[in-house]
Order: sequence, then structure tokens, then C-alpha cells
Amino acid sequence: MLNYDREMESQIQSLILTQLQLDNLADFANNSLPNESCALLLGNHTNENEIKIMDSLLMKNSDASPTRFRIESQELINGYLTAEKMKLNVVGIFHSHPAPAIPSATDKIFMEINPVIWLIYSTLAKEYRAYIFEQKVRQVQLKVLKE
Repeated sequence: MLNYDREMESQIQSLILTQLQLDNLADFANNSLPNESCALLLGNHTNENEIKIMDSLLMKNSDASPTRFRIESQELINGYLTAEKMKLNVVGIFHSHPAPAIPSATDKIFMEINPVIWLIYSTLAKEYRAYIFEQKVRQVQLKVLKE
């Protein structure tokens, strides 16, 4: 099953979110300053190359750091259980940077371990970028729906 999931992830070309979802994540990131913020992104594959975000679970950055984030194990487990109850999958990880929206060296290490979409918001540039790891880090297109 793990190989199947990796194959599905390797085909992802775009991430679909609403403007409201992006606004809520930006508000959360800005309210978390000077520290990085983090969240789990819940959704489903709409086809073999797109993921649609249906909801997000805001998490506590237990490192309380402006340069890194960490989610406590129990909070992460609770997030996965919540997703399961909602009949959704954890399809991505969101976090903010007080720098450009590009993965840090630490992000790249964890992206390899967690091969889901990584959505990064720059609190400096006020912009989002999405990435996935497949042999190397690759940027994924963002499709923003207006509600």
C-alpha cells in the first residue's frame, strides 16, 4: 500500500484551495508571529494529479520558534483521527516562514519522510507556494477557487 501512495503522490501536479482557506491560514500565520505556524491539510485526490483541500487543522508549534516547527506526537495522532472521522485524508502540511516561501534544509529532510504536499506561506512576502518531494523537491501549482 505504501508504494501505491507514493506513486499517487508522484503524479500530483496541483493543489486546489479556496481563497477563504488561504486567508484563514494567513491569519493564523500572522497571529503566530514571530513564530512559525503549522497545520494539517485535509482533503482528497480529485483525480490522479490534483488534491483538493477540504479543511485544515491548526496545530500548535511546540518548538515556539521563528525558524522551525514541530507538532507533538499526540496532537498529530489526534489530527489523523479527526481526519478519519471526517472521512478525509491528511494530504498536506502547512507552515509559515518569516522568509521566502521556499523549503528550508530542515523542511527538505522532513518532506522526504512525509511525502505529502507542503504548503508554505511567507509572512514577509505574503505569498504561498506548494511543494512535494519525489527524489527531489518539486513545486506544485496552486489553484485558488473563489467561493
